[in-house]
Amino acid sequence: MRSIFQSNQFTEKKIVKNYDDGDHNGNLIEEDVHYESSSININIKKIMLDGVHIFIRNEELSPPFVMDVEHDFPFMKMHFEMEGSSKYTPKNAKSLAVDIPSGHYNFFFLPKVKGTLTYDSPKRKTLEINFNKRFLKRVFGDSLMEASSAYGKALKNNTPFLMWDKSKPIPSNLLIIIQEIINCNFEGCIKKIYLESKVIEMLTILLNDIKTKKSTEKEIVEIDYLKIIKAESILRENLKNPPTIPELSILIGLNQYKLKQYFKQVYRRPIFSYTTSLRMEKAIQLIVEQGNTVSEAAYEIGYKNPQHFTDAFKRKYNFLPSSLKAH
Repeated sequence: MRSIFQSNQFTEKKIVKNYDDGDHNGNLIEEDVHYESSSININIKKIMLDGVHIFIRNEELSPPFVMDVEHDFPFMKMHFEMEGSSKYTPKNAKSLAVDIPSGHYNFFFLPKVKGTLTYDSPKRKTLEINFNKRFLKRVFGDSLMEASSAYGKALKNNTPFLMWDKSKPIPSNLLIIIQEIINCNFEGCIKKIYLESKVIEMLTILLNDIKTKKSTEKEIVEIDYLKIIKAESILRENLKNPPTIPELSILIGLNQYKLKQYFKQVYRRPIFSYTTSLRMEKAIQLIVEQGNTVSEAAYEIGYKNPQHFTDAFKRKYNFLPSSLKAH
């Protein structure tokens, strides 16, 4: 298995990576990769399981960062773009264009990858999970076609598959699993079993979504969809003092009725509920990754009274935020 990456921002201009097929006789393999040049700083944590490669990326780039990419193996991937954006433009008929904005995800199969990747943001944080057909066979056996006929048929016929034509916002159930994978502190065989179970849980959710995907849901016109994406970005950037619905409506140029209706359609939750989830996720990051106290985290996400934050956190997660300090 071989991958070729080419970019003017690489010191070497061309990087060639050789991989095994992801099977390690039951062993867990971890590797920290760091690449730095005058304009980029890339940190990748690679975790290799049986038939699965997990990539946790933290990157600082000089946008637009453009890179030609080519893989000589079929590409099966769950891609979660927590911060930043990713756009793949194919140069062959065995691929599909894949555009994933910040806070979105997609699930796809590309029999052949040869094209251009473009990153338009100065910072990227992603979780990317690649797997092979043997892993799917081991987990789902012969029931994959039944579990998801569209995806199963694509694998069988070796044709490209994209779960969403427009990448979808990462829902709360998947965000929880993402954080569980990123923050996993188990070791050895326990970590392997735990992470594999999380990958299977994600796959199960996505395959079920493919099978039950609503075709009757009214399609939002492109200009209004982009306004909703802008609304989410405004909320995400102003968690300490988020705009009201009337204020947000003016900021994006969409009436309040459509704002509320379309936001719930795209993000699967009302604006207030979604904003609360964003605040809680930010608080977890501040406490776990940056070492803030509960009171400091509460203040940073807009709570004047730390007890009110603690009560809201307990209602959502069923445990106290102070317990995060123990991890």
